[in-house]
Amino acid sequence: MKNIRMMMDYQCYPIWIYDEKGDLICNDLPAELKNENEIGDILDHIQTVYDSLFVDDEIQFGYQGFADETAKREFEKNVLKVLGLIESKVGNLYKIENRIDID
Repeated sequence: MKNIRMMMDYQCYPIWIYDEKGDLICNDLPAELKNENEIGDILDHIQTVYDSLFVDDEIQFGYQGFADETAKREFEKNVLKVLGLIESKVGNLYKIENRIDID
């Protein structure tokens, strides 16, 4: 069975698709979810928030983290929400993995 892994990397889409052997297929939504606007919108928001956790200018690059615990909890809530939506749509076709660790 193919895997959908939700993982965060700076300026990378948070969905990673792997084949049965564990080889990366793509870093995007699978075809079965391309028309799921709510899922796409939440994932775009998650990526925007994640990217904002870093300072990236001509002088430095580094992780600065969440402004407060409320922002962190909201981010985690969105991650769980979108994972639930993905599971409900394609959980019979893909193994869904949450590889996000924000601490």
